[in-house]
Amino acid sequence: MIRTFEHFTEKELVELTKQFNGILIDNQLFITEELELQDNYFQYPSRLDVYFLIVCLQGSFDVSLNLRDFTVKEGMAMLYTPECIVQLHKTGKAVLQTVAISKSFLQGIHIDPNEIFSPLISFDETPCWKLTENELKIIENYLRLIRSVYILPEESYKREIIRGLISSVVYLFVHVWKRESVMARKDAMPKDRTARHFAQFMTLLHKHHCQQHYVSFYANEMNMTPKYLSSIIKKHSDKSAAQWIDEYLILEAKSFLKYSDKSMKEIVNDLNFSDSSFFSKYFKKHTGMTPTEYKRQ
Repeated sequence: MIRTFEHFTEKELVELTKQFNGILIDNQLFITEELELQDNYFQYPSRLDVYFLIVCLQGSFDVSLNLRDFTVKEGMAMLYTPECIVQLHKTGKAVLQTVAISKSFLQGIHIDPNEIFSPLISFDETPCWKLTENELKIIENYLRLIRSVYILPEESYKREIIRGLISSVVYLFVHVWKRESVMARKDAMPKDRTARHFAQFMTLLHKHHCQQHYVSFYANEMNMTPKYLSSIIKKHSDKSAAQWIDEYLILEAKSFLKYSDKSMKEIVNDLNFSDSSFFSKYFKKHTGMTPTEYKRQ
Protein backbone atom coordinates (compact mmCIF):
# COMPACT_ATOMS: atom_id res chain seq x y z
CA MET A 1 0.00 0.00 0.00
CA ILE A 2 1.31 3.47 -0.86
CA ARG A 3 1.44 5.49 2.31
CA THR A 4 0.41 9.12 2.55
CA PHE A 5 2.28 11.66 4.64
CA GLU A 6 0.67 10.89 7.95
CA HIS A 7 1.52 7.18 7.88
CA PHE A 8 5.25 7.11 7.51
CA THR A 9 8.14 6.79 9.90
CA GLU A 10 11.79 7.63 9.31
CA LYS A 11 12.40 4.17 7.84
CA GLU A 12 9.52 4.67 5.42
CA LEU A 13 10.54 8.00 3.92
CA VAL A 14 11.36 6.03 0.80
CA GLU A 15 7.63 5.35 0.39
CA LEU A 16 7.03 9.02 -0.40
CA THR A 17 8.96 8.65 -3.65
CA LYS A 18 6.28 6.25 -4.89
CA GLN A 19 3.59 8.90 -4.53
CA PHE A 20 5.37 12.22 -4.91
CA ASN A 21 8.09 13.36 -7.25
CA GLY A 22 11.26 14.38 -5.50
CA ILE A 23 14.70 13.30 -4.35
CA LEU A 24 15.59 10.95 -1.50
CA ILE A 25 18.97 10.96 0.25
CA ASP A 26 19.98 7.96 2.41
CA ASN A 27 16.32 7.38 3.41
CA GLN A 28 16.70 10.36 5.77
CA LEU A 29 16.03 13.39 3.60
CA PHE A 30 13.22 13.83 1.09
CA ILE A 31 12.64 16.97 -0.98
CA THR A 32 9.42 17.08 -2.98
CA GLU A 33 8.72 18.80 -6.22
CA GLU A 34 5.82 21.22 -6.06
CA LEU A 35 2.73 19.35 -4.87
CA GLU A 36 -0.92 20.22 -4.37
CA LEU A 37 -2.15 19.55 -0.87
CA GLN A 38 -5.24 17.33 -0.81
CA ASP A 39 -7.99 17.33 1.81
CA ASN A 40 -7.40 13.65 2.59
CA TYR A 41 -3.90 14.36 3.95
CA PHE A 42 -3.74 14.57 7.74
CA GLN A 43 -7.51 14.23 8.10
CA TYR A 44 -6.97 12.53 11.46
CA PRO A 45 -4.67 13.75 14.26
CA SER A 46 -1.17 12.57 13.35
CA ARG A 47 2.24 12.66 14.98
CA LEU A 48 5.17 12.25 12.59
CA ASP A 49 8.71 11.35 13.57
CA VAL A 50 10.47 13.62 11.07
CA TYR A 51 10.87 17.37 10.73
CA PHE A 52 9.09 19.20 7.92
CA LEU A 53 10.15 22.49 6.37
CA ILE A 54 7.21 23.69 4.28
CA VAL A 55 6.80 26.67 1.96
CA CYS A 56 3.31 27.56 0.68
CA LEU A 57 3.75 28.66 -2.93
CA GLN A 58 0.07 29.12 -3.81
CA GLY A 59 -3.31 29.06 -2.09
CA SER A 60 -3.68 28.38 1.62
CA PHE A 61 -4.53 25.68 4.16
CA ASP A 62 -5.94 25.53 7.68
CA VAL A 63 -4.09 23.30 10.10
CA SER A 64 -4.12 22.44 13.81
CA LEU A 65 -0.92 21.79 15.75
CA ASN A 66 -1.37 20.66 19.35
CA LEU A 67 -4.95 22.02 19.40
CA ARG A 68 -3.88 25.41 18.06
CA ASP A 69 -5.35 26.57 14.74
CA PHE A 70 -3.32 28.29 12.02
CA THR A 71 -3.91 29.43 8.46
CA VAL A 72 -0.86 29.11 6.22
CA LYS A 73 -1.09 31.34 3.15
CA GLU A 74 0.89 31.91 -0.02
CA GLY A 75 4.39 33.14 0.74
CA MET A 76 4.48 31.67 4.23
CA ALA A 77 6.80 29.06 5.73
CA MET A 78 5.83 26.43 8.28
CA LEU A 79 7.97 24.19 10.47
CA TYR A 80 6.67 20.89 11.83
CA THR A 81 8.48 19.07 14.64
CA PRO A 82 7.79 15.56 16.00
CA GLU A 83 6.60 17.06 19.31
CA CYS A 84 3.44 18.22 17.54
CA ILE A 85 0.22 16.47 16.59
CA VAL A 86 -1.02 17.81 13.26
CA GLN A 87 -4.44 17.76 11.62
CA LEU A 88 -5.45 19.40 8.35
CA HIS A 89 -8.89 21.02 8.30
CA LYS A 90 -9.20 22.67 4.91
CA THR A 91 -7.01 23.38 1.93
CA GLY A 92 -7.59 26.24 -0.47
CA LYS A 93 -5.80 24.68 -3.44
CA ALA A 94 -2.50 24.95 -1.60
CA VAL A 95 0.67 24.19 -3.58
CA LEU A 96 3.65 23.37 -1.39
CA GLN A 97 7.37 22.79 -1.51
CA THR A 98 8.32 20.38 1.28
CA VAL A 99 11.52 19.11 2.86
CA ALA A 100 11.25 16.13 5.22
CA ILE A 101 14.30 15.55 7.44
CA SER A 102 14.96 12.83 9.99
CA LYS A 103 16.46 13.56 13.39
CA SER A 104 19.49 11.43 12.58
CA PHE A 105 20.12 13.45 9.39
CA LEU A 106 20.03 16.70 11.37
CA GLN A 107 22.42 15.28 13.92
CA GLY A 108 24.68 14.19 11.07
CA ILE A 109 25.01 17.81 9.92
CA HIS A 110 25.72 18.89 13.50
CA ILE A 111 22.31 20.40 14.21
CA ASP A 112 20.76 19.46 17.56
CA PRO A 113 17.01 19.58 16.82
CA ASN A 114 16.13 19.54 20.52
CA GLU A 115 18.15 22.67 21.07
CA ILE A 116 17.32 24.56 17.91
CA PHE A 117 13.62 23.75 17.63
CA SER A 118 12.51 23.26 21.25
CA PRO A 119 11.42 26.91 21.75
CA LEU A 120 8.81 26.41 19.03
CA ILE A 121 6.90 24.09 21.35
CA SER A 122 5.99 27.00 23.62
CA PHE A 123 2.33 27.95 23.45
CA ASP A 124 3.44 31.54 22.86
CA GLU A 125 5.23 30.65 19.64
CA THR A 126 3.87 30.11 16.15
CA PRO A 127 5.20 27.53 13.67
CA CYS A 128 4.36 29.55 10.55
CA TRP A 129 5.60 32.92 9.36
CA LYS A 130 5.62 35.24 6.36
CA LEU A 131 8.69 35.08 4.13
CA THR A 132 10.06 38.07 2.27
CA GLU A 133 10.35 37.84 -1.50
CA ASN A 134 14.12 37.59 -1.14
CA GLU A 135 13.82 34.70 1.36
CA LEU A 136 11.47 32.86 -1.00
CA LYS A 137 14.00 33.26 -3.81
CA ILE A 138 16.88 32.09 -1.60
CA ILE A 139 15.00 28.91 -0.58
CA GLU A 140 14.01 28.26 -4.19
CA ASN A 141 17.61 28.69 -5.34
CA TYR A 142 18.94 26.40 -2.60
CA LEU A 143 16.48 23.63 -3.48
CA ARG A 144 17.20 24.01 -7.20
CA LEU A 145 20.93 23.77 -6.47
CA ILE A 146 20.38 20.64 -4.35
CA ARG A 147 18.57 19.00 -7.28
CA SER A 148 21.43 19.91 -9.59
CA VAL A 149 23.96 18.41 -7.18
CA TYR A 150 21.81 15.29 -6.74
CA ILE A 151 22.36 14.21 -10.35
CA LEU A 152 26.14 14.38 -10.06
CA PRO A 153 28.02 11.05 -10.33
CA GLU A 154 28.18 8.90 -7.21
CA GLU A 155 31.95 9.23 -6.93
CA SER A 156 31.60 12.97 -6.36
CA TYR A 157 31.08 14.60 -2.96
CA LYS A 158 27.41 15.23 -3.64
CA ARG A 159 26.15 13.96 -0.27
CA GLU A 160 28.55 16.24 1.57
CA ILE A 161 27.50 19.17 -0.63
CA ILE A 162 23.79 18.47 -0.09
CA ARG A 163 24.29 18.20 3.66
CA GLY A 164 25.89 21.64 3.68
CA LEU A 165 23.11 23.13 1.54
CA ILE A 166 20.35 21.65 3.71
CA SER A 167 22.11 22.98 6.80
CA SER A 168 21.86 26.46 5.27
CA VAL A 169 18.14 25.99 4.51
CA VAL A 170 17.44 24.90 8.11
CA TYR A 171 19.28 27.90 9.53
CA LEU A 172 17.38 30.21 7.17
CA PHE A 173 14.09 28.85 8.53
CA VAL A 174 15.34 29.38 12.08
CA HIS A 175 16.50 32.90 11.19
CA VAL A 176 13.03 33.82 9.89
CA TRP A 177 11.33 32.27 12.92
CA LYS A 178 13.52 34.21 15.35
CA ARG A 179 12.87 37.46 13.50
CA GLU A 180 9.12 36.90 13.43
CA SER A 181 9.08 35.61 17.01
CA VAL A 182 10.62 38.84 18.27
CA MET A 183 8.05 40.81 16.31
CA ALA A 184 5.25 38.62 17.62
CA ARG A 185 6.37 39.13 21.21
CA LYS A 186 6.45 42.90 20.71
CA ASP A 187 2.94 42.84 19.21
CA ALA A 188 1.63 40.74 22.09
CA MET A 189 3.04 42.90 24.88
CA PRO A 190 2.05 43.69 27.49
CA LYS A 191 0.41 40.43 28.58
CA ASP A 192 -1.87 40.32 31.56
CA ARG A 193 -1.32 37.84 34.35
CA THR A 194 -4.13 35.55 33.20
CA ALA A 195 -2.60 35.20 29.72
CA ARG A 196 0.81 34.39 31.20
CA HIS A 197 -0.70 31.74 33.47
CA PHE A 198 -2.58 30.23 30.53
CA ALA A 199 0.61 30.03 28.44
CA GLN A 200 2.45 28.42 31.36
CA PHE A 201 -0.35 25.89 31.85
CA MET A 202 -0.39 24.94 28.16
CA THR A 203 3.39 24.50 28.12
CA LEU A 204 3.17 22.18 31.13
CA LEU A 205 0.24 20.34 29.58
CA HIS A 206 2.15 19.70 26.39
CA LYS A 207 5.02 18.24 28.39
CA HIS A 208 3.08 16.13 30.90
CA HIS A 209 -0.37 15.33 29.44
CA CYS A 210 0.37 11.66 28.78
CA GLN A 211 1.21 10.97 32.42
CA GLN A 212 -0.61 13.65 34.43
CA HIS A 213 -4.39 13.72 33.99
CA TYR A 214 -5.49 15.84 36.94
CA VAL A 215 -5.72 19.60 37.44
CA SER A 216 -4.09 19.27 40.86
CA PHE A 217 -0.73 18.34 39.32
CA TYR A 218 -0.63 21.46 37.12
CA ALA A 219 -1.85 23.68 39.92
CA ASN A 220 0.91 22.40 42.16
CA GLU A 221 3.51 23.03 39.45
CA MET A 222 2.24 26.60 39.17
CA ASN A 223 2.04 27.16 42.94
CA MET A 224 -1.71 27.77 43.07
CA THR A 225 -4.84 25.92 44.07
CA PRO A 226 -6.71 23.75 41.55
CA LYS A 227 -9.79 25.94 41.98
CA TYR A 228 -7.88 29.13 41.17
CA LEU A 229 -6.09 27.55 38.20
CA SER A 230 -9.40 26.29 36.81
CA SER A 231 -10.98 29.73 37.14
CA ILE A 232 -8.23 31.60 35.30
CA ILE A 233 -7.98 29.01 32.51
CA LYS A 234 -11.75 29.18 32.03
CA LYS A 235 -11.67 32.98 32.06
CA HIS A 236 -8.96 33.14 29.42
CA SER A 237 -10.00 30.36 27.04
CA ASP A 238 -13.68 29.54 27.73
CA LYS A 239 -12.53 26.00 28.49
CA SER A 240 -11.73 24.59 31.89
CA ALA A 241 -8.31 23.19 32.73
CA ALA A 242 -9.89 19.73 32.90
CA GLN A 243 -11.31 20.16 29.39
CA TRP A 244 -7.88 21.08 28.02
CA ILE A 245 -6.38 18.00 29.69
CA ASP A 246 -9.07 15.78 28.19
CA GLU A 247 -8.64 17.27 24.71
CA TYR A 248 -4.87 16.76 24.78
CA LEU A 249 -5.25 13.16 25.94
CA ILE A 250 -7.86 12.35 23.30
CA LEU A 251 -5.70 13.97 20.61
CA GLU A 252 -2.73 11.80 21.62
CA ALA A 253 -4.91 8.71 21.82
CA LYS A 254 -6.31 9.29 18.32
CA SER A 255 -2.81 9.62 16.91
CA PHE A 256 -1.70 6.38 18.58
CA LEU A 257 -4.79 4.48 17.47
CA LYS A 258 -4.77 5.59 13.86
CA TYR A 259 -1.14 5.60 12.91
CA SER A 260 1.02 3.70 15.37
CA ASP A 261 1.65 -0.03 15.51
CA LYS A 262 1.21 -0.04 19.29
CA SER A 263 -1.09 -2.58 20.89
CA MET A 264 -4.00 -1.43 23.01
CA LYS A 265 -2.06 -2.41 26.12
CA GLU A 266 0.92 -0.30 25.02
CA ILE A 267 -1.32 2.71 24.31
CA VAL A 268 -3.00 2.35 27.70
CA ASN A 269 0.41 2.24 29.40
CA ASP A 270 1.81 5.15 27.39
CA LEU A 271 -1.20 7.30 28.33
CA ASN A 272 -1.04 6.21 31.97
CA PHE A 273 -4.51 4.68 32.25
CA SER A 274 -5.10 1.98 34.83
CA ASP A 275 -6.47 -0.57 32.35
CA SER A 276 -7.95 -0.98 28.87
CA SER A 277 -11.52 -0.96 30.11
CA PHE A 278 -11.17 2.43 31.78
CA PHE A 279 -9.40 3.85 28.73
CA SER A 280 -12.16 2.58 26.41
CA LYS A 281 -14.89 4.15 28.55
CA TYR A 282 -12.95 7.43 28.74
CA PHE A 283 -12.37 7.49 24.96
CA LYS A 284 -16.00 6.71 24.15
CA LYS A 285 -17.23 9.38 26.55
CA HIS A 286 -15.26 12.03 24.70
CA THR A 287 -15.57 10.81 21.10
CA GLY A 288 -18.80 8.81 20.95
CA MET A 289 -17.01 5.68 19.75
CA THR A 290 -14.77 3.00 21.15
CA PRO A 291 -11.03 2.99 20.43
CA THR A 292 -11.52 0.01 18.10
CA GLU A 293 -14.30 1.77 16.19
CA TYR A 294 -12.13 4.87 15.78
CA LYS A 295 -9.16 2.82 14.60
CA ARG A 296 -11.27 1.07 11.95
CA GLN A 297 -13.10 4.09 10.52
